[in-house]
Amino acid sequence: MILKLIEDIKIKQTQVTIEYKEKDIKVEKLIDFVTHLDEMDNNIMASCDGQIHSLNIHDILYIESVDRKTFCYTYSEVYESNLKLYEIEEKYQFTDMMRISKSTIVNLKKIDSLKPDFGGKILATMENGEKLYISRQYSPLLKEKLGIGGKRL
Repeated sequence: MILKLIEDIKIKQTQVTIEYKEKDIKVEKLIDFVTHLDEMDNNIMASCDGQIHSLNIHDILYIESVDRKTFCYTYSEVYESNLKLYEIEEKYQFTDMMRISKSTIVNLKKIDSLKPDFGGKILATMENGEKLYISRQYSPLLKEKLGIGGKRL
């Protein structure tokens, strides 16, 4: 893939042109991403210690649902969000946030290491040392997103 960037101060609005030989899955994902770019809001409203905060998703290590409540984990705090896990998954599907189990969404950029585990699961160690299990159902998608598709983990 070739990326060509042209800065022109005369242009009133950013334009994106995608040229392709064949419309494959990568092209479709790129089109989808660009189409939804204006809709993206990188903040989640969540509460901690009686105060409401606007969290940038890039600062979140992972998001977990426990007893019908949604918690956002950062390096230093745990916040509670009113959003459901599926709402977060849909809203941030074109970011580095990815569901890794029935109850967890992880920020792929905050994973420090991956290790294969029993039963096709993968053990992810986060940048803060916490360990999360990626269920075997989500393992193939994780490998695809990380570009390690056919490689054995």
